[in-house]
Amino acid sequence: MAAGITVAWSLLSAGVTLLVAYPLANLLLGSRTAYAVAFPLLVAMWAVPVYIGAPLWRFALHGAAGDSVWRALTGIEVNLMRSPTAAFLSSALVAAWFRLPQAVFILLAALGRSRKGIDDAARLDGAGPAALAFSIRLPAMTGAVGAVAALELVSAFKEFTVPFLMTAGGPPLRAGITDRTVVGATTTLELYLYDMFSGYADSGKVSAYAVVLSITVAAVTAAGFGVRAALKRRSPLPRRDDAPGPLKERPPRRAVRTPRRATGRVPGRVADAAFRGSTWLVLGFLVAAGAVLGFCLLWMAFSDLSIAFVDSIVPRFFTADNFRRAFVDDGLWRALLNTLYVSALTAALVGLGAFPAAAWLADRSRAEAAAFFVVLQALSSAGGVHSLIPLYDLWRRLGLLGGYAPVVLVYLYHSMPVALFALAEFMRDQPPSFRDEARLEGLGPIGYMLRVQLPLALPAVGAAAMVAFLSAWNGFMAPLVFLDDDAKYTIAVRLHAYVGSIASGSPKWNRFAAASIVNIMIVGALFRRFKKPLATSALSDQADD
Repeated sequence: MAAGITVAWSLLSAGVTLLVAYPLANLLLGSRTAYAVAFPLLVAMWAVPVYIGAPLWRFALHGAAGDSVWRALTGIEVNLMRSPTAAFLSSALVAAWFRLPQAVFILLAALGRSRKGIDDAARLDGAGPAALAFSIRLPAMTGAVGAVAALELVSAFKEFTVPFLMTAGGPPLRAGITDRTVVGATTTLELYLYDMFSGYADSGKVSAYAVVLSITVAAVTAAGFGVRAALKRRSPLPRRDDAPGPLKERPPRRAVRTPRRATGRVPGRVADAAFRGSTWLVLGFLVAAGAVLGFCLLWMAFSDLSIAFVDSIVPRFFTADNFRRAFVDDGLWRALLNTLYVSALTAALVGLGAFPAAAWLADRSRAEAAAFFVVLQALSSAGGVHSLIPLYDLWRRLGLLGGYAPVVLVYLYHSMPVALFALAEFMRDQPPSFRDEARLEGLGPIGYMLRVQLPLALPAVGAAAMVAFLSAWNGFMAPLVFLDDDAKYTIAVRLHAYVGSIASGSPKWNRFAAASIVNIMIVGALFRRFKKPLATSALSDQADD
């Protein structure tokens, strides 16, 4: 039953993410207004940790046994403890909410690399937004869309935090109640295995599942590369590598005309209006949802009542003392320092390790890089509970529990694949003439890497380190599993202790909200501080001189 729930939950969550991300990316590409509205919203959605956002969604949807902000706004009651359907749908859609920014940014980058001349020719031939999105761009983006779909499906399949924090497994299903287990509406395999771990069950089953999942992910990734290569071979568009001549000059572009509407293959004005209207409607919902969540967070942070619903515009019993209670009385400042230490160490190790590996990978053929990516993708799939539990048993047998080493290790192999291949693609695009000139100057491979490639790649290295830092700061599962000392808890575990699961008694919503605001402000300040250095490089400095 848990496996069936996992498959259905993953397909729903990943499908919603893809169905929303592709139209939204097209809207952002074609509308400056939409881009100005959506881009900061998506960045904020991406930056807010799941251990803050998921309880916020639970607060807004469920409230106090269904008496919530959602019910006040819509009149629809959502009881996540009593309705299996509400728990299943809500947790899947909220998980899609958290993964939406990444999918939109990837698709937007892929759309930005498309041929602008083809779009312009299609517009001259009368193609509207729907025709551009589905008849012109989508056929040329099957590889990117397929990669995003595979990424979202794998991420959803191993998702643990959202269903755990929102529903704690959901209302029990009648057929899921046995002498040994209780399976609820959102008891995915990750939650099921965590329940086994919490009950001190044999870790052999968990280890077996980790092996099977890693092999499955590797096989799916390899198949995805095969399909992508086949689609590229069948593509009628000229590729950069196929350009004639020693300088790889591109052949002259030919005018590309869209099929006539009479063929019935190109959407017409009605489809254009429906596509544009529905996409703007989705964007409006995202903005409204973000505003409601922000309002709830501020209301709780400045209210002296720790209640699970909002019943006034101004916080009742207004106070700012919740910040002092959280950080002074509860000593939450220590958790912030612990999180800063773990995140900074992870970012430094990712930057130091990814650059030389990416320099080596950039010199390999794309076939070798693809095979290497399959192996790393299988390794990165070990970020779920199914792999953390066997790792816990390993570290326990080695006597190495009690420190941050296993937590940092998990964050490293979770962040390394993305950092490695982003840097490799960045370095692959560097002009080959740089290497030739370095050889003439007497530089060897190591000298060229340190004195030429590293200064040029510093923005990409900094971006990879910052992504790793944010990933470690926003992490929840690893400290939940590996840390058992209150003095070493990260901010994620401490915030979870304030509100607990959906059935926990006496949650401290006001202190949770106050600490969450400080946490979000710190992440935003760090991102703003390092945003400018990421946009500069040695090459741009030379150009300015």
